[in-house]
Amino acid sequence: MKKAFTIGLATALTVLSAATPAMARTSSEGFDGSGWSRPVCQTVAGDGSVTYAWNDGKKIASTSEVLGPIVYTTGLVALDRPNQLLAMSNRRLLASKDAGCTWNVAGEVKGSFVELVAAQGGRAYAWDRDGNLALATPEGVTPLTGPGGDLIGIGVDRGDGDRLRASDLQGQLHESRDGGRTWQPVGVPAWSPSDTRMSYTAVFDPHDLDHVVLGASDTGARVTFDGGRTWTSAAGLAGDGDRVNVFSAAISPAAGNVVWAMGLNLAELEAGVPSGGRHIYRSDDGGRNFTPAVDQDAVVTIPNGPLLAPHPKDADVLYFDFGTGWSAIGTDIYKYESRKDRVTVNHNAYDRVTSIAFNPAHPSVMYLGVSEEA
Repeated sequence: MKKAFTIGLATALTVLSAATPAMARTSSEGFDGSGWSRPVCQTVAGDGSVTYAWNDGKKIASTSEVLGPIVYTTGLVALDRPNQLLAMSNRRLLASKDAGCTWNVAGEVKGSFVELVAAQGGRAYAWDRDGNLALATPEGVTPLTGPGGDLIGIGVDRGDGDRLRASDLQGQLHESRDGGRTWQPVGVPAWSPSDTRMSYTAVFDPHDLDHVVLGASDTGARVTFDGGRTWTSAAGLAGDGDRVNVFSAAISPAAGNVVWAMGLNLAELEAGVPSGGRHIYRSDDGGRNFTPAVDQDAVVTIPNGPLLAPHPKDADVLYFDFGTGWSAIGTDIYKYESRKDRVTVNHNAYDRVTSIAFNPAHPSVMYLGVSEEA
């Protein structure tokens, strides 16, 4: 599959003196972007963990402080309150109430590489793969009890912020209807207890918690549309007899039938094909069948488990990235447009971009959670 490429350059700058950002106006609320404004500051005030970009990452706002090592900003969400966002920088919860111009510490969350899932009511759930769970708001953190064991994904009902689903390593789903205080198993495990494969990720359809896609070693992916009562192995990720590892996946918030996944075809890797067996796949039927969309090549580097950020309004657009602190290489942010079969690349100087959120009313504005490894 031959693609058209365009390449741009953005330098993620930091400045030594803080600028006072202009405050964004607020009005009504909602995940649809009601009341949201674009950030109007030239410099983002905070510790440097979060900034914002426009033109697909070609232009990035500077930050008032230089991000120091070692920091991973692994959680970043826009809330259903106008101009309010939350981010996780290491164990610190950061909050912004002015569309991302100013960030302050709101609390501390137990765990490592903590991720966030936004929920109705101006809140989010913070979780990590060791099973730690907490309720996060711009006002602070409330510890919660997880369903037990290791977790590979959490989803929240878009219309009910107290209803959660979580998946453990075996693909057993658990549900809470009281905001993460108590849990009950639902459905059956995707994998048998004797199965030695490794589960990497579980992603939930934000508009239908019964729709879940699991990524795992060897067999690629499995999908359920009935809350885990039945599971189906995904087709199209590899040829007959091939093994494929699906390290990351994402369901489009714009259309639940569109699913993206990053997979490593082990047979292609061993055969030394030009892509190294690394592909971004797309499904148009909710995860039952996949086809390769982007192959690794001289322009596009696809690591294991890249960040996948579907466009919130356009199901044909996916952002993903590659970054490393090694030799100060920086980060490439890729935009793939399936209608045009085109990848656009913009580069910045951050070691990594480890989380992306979109302004709900102005999705051309991308918020970037960045990391410093050196």
